[in-house]
Amino acid sequence: MTTPLPSTPIATTPARGVDLDPIWAAVVPESRARSNDIHLPVSLAFAERLCDAYPVADDLLVRVAILLHDTGWGRVDESRIISEGFSGDWRKAAIRFEHEKLGCEIAREVLPALGYDEKFVEEVATIIDGHDTRKEAKSLEDALMRDADRLWRFDHAGIALASGWFAMDPSSYCDRLEAEIVPELLTEAAMSMAKADLQRSRALLKTAVLR
Repeated sequence: MTTPLPSTPIATTPARGVDLDPIWAAVVPESRARSNDIHLPVSLAFAERLCDAYPVADDLLVRVAILLHDTGWGRVDESRIISEGFSGDWRKAAIRFEHEKLGCEIAREVLPALGYDEKFVEEVATIIDGHDTRKEAKSLEDALMRDADRLWRFDHAGIALASGWFAMDPSSYCDRLEAEIVPELLTEAAMSMAKADLQRSRALLKTAVLR
């Protein structure tokens, strides 16, 4: 008996191709800060799922923006990232604004040399700028990138990393995701993915028992 494939790819489905590999190669140093080498690829996989759900969106813009959105963490003092960026009123922390501005700078440094035109580069920078610090999305592409940035947290890899950043156990962090992050999601597809992946991760991590 053959088991049917799930209708929706699971969170760990790899990114769909190698067309962005030159960008990845250009930001290897920035990918080593704050576990970006896990956060960014997983977020890209979520972004591609969201683009499949919203085919009218500019797929390339969303994918490049999510790849680069947190590279700015690689150019701040790493000793400040957890103490300032993940405690207290962390959404308003100065280091959050810092990493956004630095991410825009990195996009403007890296993309033109790889053949991306000025208009596209500025569209990417517009999405990166404010992705953590403003509530509203400026476009569908902005909304999809912002949702992908949040959705990675619902994957078990995201829970394993981010729960530590917030000094929480996985069970408590899952509760936080349900109470605080699901309501922040901007698209219906993202909400569906978040709920499905949270259920899967809770089962995998035994959060009903390990409380």
